[in-house]
Amino acid sequence: MEEETVVDVERKLVGRTPYHYHLDDSVNTLPADSGFGAVGAKMDPITGALMYDKYEDWITKETTFQEEIKQSNIRFSDESSAMIHFHEKEKVLLDIDGLVKEHLTRGKMTVENRSDDNRIWDIDVGLHEETGIAKLDFTSLSEQEIEPQKAVGREYAINIPEPSIAVEEVISTHPDLPESRVVLRGEKTHTSLQLGLKNLAFIPYNDLVIKKAVPNELKNIMFPGDPSEDVAIDGGNLVWRIPALEPGEMRILRYEGDLDPNVTDKIPTGDVKVTAKGKDIITNIVVDSFEAMCKNMYFIEADETEEPGEWVCRFVVENTSQFEVEVLRVEVKDPKTGRVYINLDTPDVYITPNARWETDAWMISQDERPSFIKNLVLNVIPGLSKKTEFELLKDGGNFYPASLSFKKTFNKRKVEAKRTTDIVATLTVENTGYADIEQVFIRDTLPRYFLPPNQGSITIEKAGMSLTDNVGIHIEPEQVGPTTEQMFFIRIDDLSKFGGPLKGGERIMIKYVASVHRPDPEERIEAPAEVDARTFLAGPVIKGEDVAGAPVIDTMQVLRKFSVGKSIEQGVAPGEYRIELLYRNRGTNPVIDLVMKDLIPENFKGGGYTIQPDIDSTPEGITILEWTISKIDPGQSVIIAYSLKGEGEYHPTDAQIFYNANQ
Repeated sequence: MEEETVVDVERKLVGRTPYHYHLDDSVNTLPADSGFGAVGAKMDPITGALMYDKYEDWITKETTFQEEIKQSNIRFSDESSAMIHFHEKEKVLLDIDGLVKEHLTRGKMTVENRSDDNRIWDIDVGLHEETGIAKLDFTSLSEQEIEPQKAVGREYAINIPEPSIAVEEVISTHPDLPESRVVLRGEKTHTSLQLGLKNLAFIPYNDLVIKKAVPNELKNIMFPGDPSEDVAIDGGNLVWRIPALEPGEMRILRYEGDLDPNVTDKIPTGDVKVTAKGKDIITNIVVDSFEAMCKNMYFIEADETEEPGEWVCRFVVENTSQFEVEVLRVEVKDPKTGRVYINLDTPDVYITPNARWETDAWMISQDERPSFIKNLVLNVIPGLSKKTEFELLKDGGNFYPASLSFKKTFNKRKVEAKRTTDIVATLTVENTGYADIEQVFIRDTLPRYFLPPNQGSITIEKAGMSLTDNVGIHIEPEQVGPTTEQMFFIRIDDLSKFGGPLKGGERIMIKYVASVHRPDPEERIEAPAEVDARTFLAGPVIKGEDVAGAPVIDTMQVLRKFSVGKSIEQGVAPGEYRIELLYRNRGTNPVIDLVMKDLIPENFKGGGYTIQPDIDSTPEGITILEWTISKIDPGQSVIIAYSLKGEGEYHPTDAQIFYNANQ
């Protein structure tokens, strides 16, 4: 039984090679038709559940073992108070995508004197690392002495390419998307979540604790997976406990919940923290030798028998220390004759604390008391302990509420019946959520009487930047007359490549000029639009909210009737005339922006204006008077009067008036 214990202890010293892996190129993934790129996924043929590509990677990763690892020849004892400790710590920080941001791995070798009152001295420990993973800058640890309850140690660096425990988190807010963190604002979202761990090291881990903060907005949490898992919601945290995780073993926890539909801001999904302990180390450090001395007592017992001059002799070692010791050499000989009585080289003798060992007896025949030259070489047998502490923290990221609004307007609300009128349409699309938008799709109605916009009149801008290369435009059906309704499609793609995605609060503005062609009187023309968007992150389609309603154009029958005239009256003084201009609106609609002009002949000057005009002159010396009247309602008249004075005559043929107006 003792021999088996020794073997087990010695096995603890065997070096370890970390679990290396590579991705098997033969694994194919099926693209999910999400409309927003491909997300690799496979279907579990047994359960029907989605198995994500990252988990598939783990399944196909292979272990590599070092077949020949040197073992130490040292015997280790749990009875000894001289302990060699190897303590390794690994700390990992992962980003939201599971990529390593920081990976710190350090180790420390310590020799500890756990005795209460015995010191050890002349300590020397020789060691090496089999694989080069532990970057030892020393091959031995030497110390003159170590007092009781004291320790000495050296730290060393560890270089491993990957964390010893791989952690993967998969979150999906949409049943058709393997991974998505986008939620539609105002809608209850059923969310599926998975946590996966795999031990990539060559040592088992114990007492794993996985904690993840659970947002308050996640309700109705349930665990549809293995009911034997030790998992619970405790103090706002999901706590998952795994007693042991063997090398190469993978564990997956699935859970579900409903996100509150009234969320208005980003919701942290919760960071993931993993802690674990190992009863071995992840490196392969081999202790080649251990030397140390401690107090001891050795002597020779010589007992004369009943026959005088016959002596029974034994060599005795009493271990008076709290350390187990090994007898390396015993030599006893006669000081006079040089006769050798005992000559033991590495006799494979171990003496536990406060125990006694003696050699086989030998006989000496002589009358006087025998004397001896004796030599003893002892060495302290060390104990050995190894442990690893693992800690990993993964950024949880956020859920992103997504919403979109748009507003479509025309610059005119009324047009004349039986006439063709140009109007300017403006469509403003705004990201009112927290999920960046990558694609916008607009379905705009060109109702009856509308002629399609000219391509040159269409402008699409984002934050003052004109979008052209990533815009697609077409009209359906094509080449039809104004009596048929058409759909005007605008697709804006790859916003992240053209000035960046549309972030929360940012807008895209679309403008175009269309013509309303000879509508019938009393028509009410509605031109609704629809806007959808897809987010930069994988997520569902966002349906835009029309915050202004469909714009409406009314048609009116315009009967234009007006009177325009000019009167000239001789003044009191020679060369003086009184002028009056008349415009009377006899139609059924207001006259807008009326412009009236009159001419003043050469050698005359105007004055006494009832309405001050803008005055200009021609190269020929003729003065031009111009008045602008913003609005003349039906039945209203405008009279403008002024006086002329100059030399010569003002003939009736000069009584001209020029006008222009919008109705």
